[in-house]
Amino acid sequence: MNRTPTGLSRRNLLKLGAGGALATFLGACAGGAEAPGAKGKSGKLTVWAGFASKEAEDWYRANVLEAFNKKYPNVPADLVIKQFDTMAQQQQTALAAGAGPDIVGGSGPAALREYAAAGYLLPLDDYAKKLGWNDRVLGWAMKTGVVDGKLVALPTNYESMQIFYNPATLAKHGWTYPKNRAEFEAICREAKGKGIIPVSAGNADYKDSNEWHVSVFLNHIAGPDAVRQALKGEAKFSDPVFVDAIEQARGYFTQGWWGGAVDRYFTNTFPQQYQQVAKGEAVFNITGTWGLGEIGPFFGKEGGNDAEWAWGAIPSLRDGVPENIWELAVGGTRSINAKSANPDAAADFMDFHLQDPKLQGRALAEANFAPPPIAMSESDFPADLDERVSSLYAAFGDAAQVGYTTWTFFPPKTDTFIIEGWEKLITGKLTSQQYCQQIADTFGPELAAGVVPPLPE
Repeated sequence: MNRTPTGLSRRNLLKLGAGGALATFLGACAGGAEAPGAKGKSGKLTVWAGFASKEAEDWYRANVLEAFNKKYPNVPADLVIKQFDTMAQQQQTALAAGAGPDIVGGSGPAALREYAAAGYLLPLDDYAKKLGWNDRVLGWAMKTGVVDGKLVALPTNYESMQIFYNPATLAKHGWTYPKNRAEFEAICREAKGKGIIPVSAGNADYKDSNEWHVSVFLNHIAGPDAVRQALKGEAKFSDPVFVDAIEQARGYFTQGWWGGAVDRYFTNTFPQQYQQVAKGEAVFNITGTWGLGEIGPFFGKEGGNDAEWAWGAIPSLRDGVPENIWELAVGGTRSINAKSANPDAAADFMDFHLQDPKLQGRALAEANFAPPPIAMSESDFPADLDERVSSLYAAFGDAAQVGYTTWTFFPPKTDTFIIEGWEKLITGKLTSQQYCQQIADTFGPELAAGVVPPLPE
């Protein structure tokens, strides 16, 4: 029986404002009576972690924590469970007070700039050279942890965007999977006319999911070349190519193609979205690779139906935009506190998560812990891993063109406006021109300040 991942999702992760290498928030602070930054070593790393289920926690304890402590007994890690909703704030407060965890978790490269500017993060270049990180971590992902020429973080996992759908729904209505804008819009138009939601979508559970859709629109309508030029300052986000793209996307929302209607977008939960696809009430669901561990329970015997799910690449949504674009994203980062009492042990903890590709394959198969951006071969994944999962990661690895997600390649203030301004756009409080102009106006000073994350070659 093929095994589909079960466990944590990106949206649970991002509620923390920080991410971890195995789809959980991890921070290690010096344990015992001695606080971080004190002289000497405390003798252990106390690891903060938040898990969405007891099963995920048990898997992590057995397969990661115990294995690490066996290999590094001199400064073992001790797991302390924290609440999702308060962990990130606890970390930020502690860092501001000159204390905090030895290992600092982050939600992505954009957030690193503020921590680095505040002096919270230890440069990792020497550890990278000593431990061979530059040879193991994929180059584009490694660059996302560089701030002002210094490596201050390791990426913990990588992500992209794709479409989930129910093949039976397409077959029932005589549709084939769309390859371009015309085919996609034809299905959406016909589905809406039949009372079917073209794309199940909503942000009731997680407001920041707005940027998942914006990332798709920017790359698949405006195109990744245009996005790259704007991120490098060679074009402006207020240029017509972006205004036209956002206007096209706004139309998808106002026509009720995303979520059924604008007002329903604000009330649709993630379980509802998957259920709608399983029941044939919606045609598509556009989400990230984290959805691989979420969608299964809504289909088949577990979902109380005979439906099957499948995935497909997001088609080009404008003539001239290439096919087979896969957005690049880093879902989390891990850094070392500049005031850590045990930086060497913290580096060993970070390094441990990069050492065994087969462990990462098992983590994906058994607990939906997204793999870190390291080189992995087909043999690293368990033979009984659901072929839909392995085929998606294989297609991602063979991408002909990469796109740029907002949470990885856009600076923090610009990313925040993209999320918040989107709701004003789709409710008519901003025009597409105004939305793009405000993105440009926010981005300009951040580009000048040098806080735009580095782009892959």
